[in-house]
Amino acid sequence: MKELFHSLLFMLIASTAMGQYFQFSQYNFTSQRVSPTAPASSDYATLGFIYRNQETASDIKLNSNMLSVSYPFLARVDSRRWSGIGLTVMDDRSGGVFSVQEASLSYAINVFINRFESFTLGFKGLYQQRKIDLSGLFTGSQYVADRGFDPTAFNGENAGTFRSDYVTFSTGLSWQHVNKDGIRVGYWSVSLFDFNKPDDSFLDTSSKLPSTWVASAGFRAFKESNLSVFPEVLYTRNAANNILNVGLITRCDVKGRPDQNPFHVDILTRFIPGRSGIVGIQFHNENFGIGFSYDFPTNRDYVANIGSFELGLELRRLVNPQSKNKAVRKNMPAPKPVAKAATKSPPQKPEIQTAKKTSADSTANGKSKPSLASTLHMKRDSVIAHAKAGKVSHAPFEIEKVILHFNFEFNSSELDEASTKYLDELTGALAEDPHLKIRLTGHTDNVGSPHFNMRLSLFRANSIKEYLVSKGVNESRVQTEGKGLTEPLNDNKTEADRAKNRRVELTIFYEE
Repeated sequence: MKELFHSLLFMLIASTAMGQYFQFSQYNFTSQRVSPTAPASSDYATLGFIYRNQETASDIKLNSNMLSVSYPFLARVDSRRWSGIGLTVMDDRSGGVFSVQEASLSYAINVFINRFESFTLGFKGLYQQRKIDLSGLFTGSQYVADRGFDPTAFNGENAGTFRSDYVTFSTGLSWQHVNKDGIRVGYWSVSLFDFNKPDDSFLDTSSKLPSTWVASAGFRAFKESNLSVFPEVLYTRNAANNILNVGLITRCDVKGRPDQNPFHVDILTRFIPGRSGIVGIQFHNENFGIGFSYDFPTNRDYVANIGSFELGLELRRLVNPQSKNKAVRKNMPAPKPVAKAATKSPPQKPEIQTAKKTSADSTANGKSKPSLASTLHMKRDSVIAHAKAGKVSHAPFEIEKVILHFNFEFNSSELDEASTKYLDELTGALAEDPHLKIRLTGHTDNVGSPHFNMRLSLFRANSIKEYLVSKGVNESRVQTEGKGLTEPLNDNKTEADRAKNRRVELTIFYEE
């Protein structure tokens, strides 16, 4: 009878384990279990950990731990994220009898539709080891009167440990849309896990692991001031099991003081029909995230989960190809503020500061102001003549340097009407002289972290580049770089000072 009991229990545990593809409640901390495309979905390298403790009606506790790492690869030319790599390690234990250990490696490639939208194709290989240790069961021979069970005593059985090892492969496709500040406002993904269906039998008989389909989607449905609402859905289909997880993330953005990193608080409310409800709270800033959640049963007949607690942690760091240059600039003394003469021009218009002056800069009195194209042509001829006289004719000739404020709002990269008017005129000048090239250097104020501002400054420079390219300028003629908050024009003490530092410096140079 004891052998029969053990065999039945073994079959029950094994069939339960293989019948479902397990998902954590805070699946944003375990995104590689949702889709192999996750490592290429962000410009941040991440290190995440999640712990889950689940109770069942049979007093068996299920303990799951997962560690995940992801690293995106960014192009050095335009800092676009073109691919990413991910690694996960998980340990899952059920009541001291059944355990699963696994390790996976993922790789994903991005295809950008435009600046805000991208498709990602991902692949994943996973090694898994499953064990059933029947020595963890107690029998009547181990019972000691008035004391309970003695696990050190012989249980009267010879059954040992059953083990199954196999390798699986998975793939997935995803799409996401981000806003101008890099925040994801819409996404979907479809993935097929274990499509090679390996043999996972614990015995000599053959047993194929069923494939699993996982689909997820979400979008920002509401935003008012610092409050946002994101409906989300996660669907998992494995063999004859269908699990639907629907819910909302209510997000509150908190900017804090200017010298503090902004952060946001997410309230999680989710529901799995016929099983359980989920409530949770998460705190995120640019480099750190922590979350807590609890599953509560909504169906008393579902005895596999009568209460679950999860703790999730994540560390993030922005990956930027200019990190070496930034480290060099960080050790250099800050530049002195640039003194500027007072002007009556509206603050939203581009402010022009000429870096090089020649005799061709002036015009005759009474004549109308020359066009930008003719002005640049005169300066080019003068600078080239002067350079050749100095025997440096093979170096690029810097014609003019312009400071463009573009009326950048806080945390923004959008162009206003005055900015686009100036750029339209510049486009005409570039069309008339194919030897003219542009260098755009983005800057920010001191609000936010250095990593965030470095990314934002490059984003601002690229937004101007994309506008010029959309007007017909060849992108090879426009260089971009971001310097974040490392080169301020002033000490950032007032809002007016910070507005001046939210700028892009445009350098026009001649190169044959």
